[in-house]
Amino acid sequence: MKDYIFPPLILPLFLLLIFFPLLILLFLFTGTAVFQLVFGVDAETAMLIFFFILIGSFINIPLYEREGVMYETAYRVFGLMYYVVKKKEKIVIAVNLGGCVFPSILAIKALFDLLLYIPFSAWVLTFLLASAVIYRFAKPVPNVGIVVPMLIPPLTAAFFSFLILMIIDAPTILLPKLAFSTGVLSALFGADILHLKDLRKIGSGVVSIGGAGTFDGIFLTGIFAVVFSVLFV
Repeated sequence: MKDYIFPPLILPLFLLLIFFPLLILLFLFTGTAVFQLVFGVDAETAMLIFFFILIGSFINIPLYEREGVMYETAYRVFGLMYYVVKKKEKIVIAVNLGGCVFPSILAIKALFDLLLYIPFSAWVLTFLLASAVIYRFAKPVPNVGIVVPMLIPPLTAAFFSFLILMIIDAPTILLPKLAFSTGVLSALFGADILHLKDLRKIGSGVVSIGGAGTFDGIFLTGIFAVVFSVLFV
């Protein structure tokens, strides 16, 4: 019987044509729903915001360069003699337009909206608590980047947002907005900015804050922080 049970003949094609489009549609729906919930915009505006973030994710803006790690390469000559060439590679620090700049602007917009209802000190406390936890779990990994367990940043932002709102007796309807703003900015601060001192441990090349490959997850933290915050309401 097992001889008659097998995966699709062209599994990569199946994933490309069926699975990934469904995943993209689900992500698009979730993202637009989050923007509607946090900013109170209509579906068309939310989708337009998502589109700009998507396009912006292909754009990295260089900020500055610094020295990278020292590479040592050993060569064998006639099987007997070795010599070593030493060189230092450059690290280019950049910010990703869609993964860092746009989400940060949206997070600041959400912060100013919140200040009409809660004291700034409450937001700062939420931000610092979430940043501290994210910083604790973020680790530099050579040739990969700053790595954080995927669920830690959004869960942390959602939990502390709920806790602070309960302490100051603020309405929980503010929770998605607070979770988004603290989620984005605490991920940027706790995982990325505070770990800039560890760049030499990563290697060389382009380090993109908010871009895929090295520093990523800022935008996703904001989205999933809102998703998780709904569970607390």
